[in-house]
Amino acid sequence: MLLGKTKKRIEEKEAEIKLNLSNNYKDTAYKSYLEYIDVINEFKENGKIGDKDYEKLSLKIEEYKKVFKNYIK
Repeated sequence: MLLGKTKKRIEEKEAEIKLNLSNNYKDTAYKSYLEYIDVINEFKENGKIGDKDYEKLSLKIEEYKKVFKNYIK
């Protein structure tokens, strides 16, 4: 279960991706997507995200990966 600042930071990054996509700022949205991945991996390494939550977030990452398939290098 995600708590406090961890949950808030992840939600903020996800909202940033969605906002940029809705405004058609694809380059900025892709940059936010990469930052989102970094934040999640950092929290996982620091033990702020459990395995179950990490699996759920990994599914979201995969969904975003489909959206950005033309931007992934």
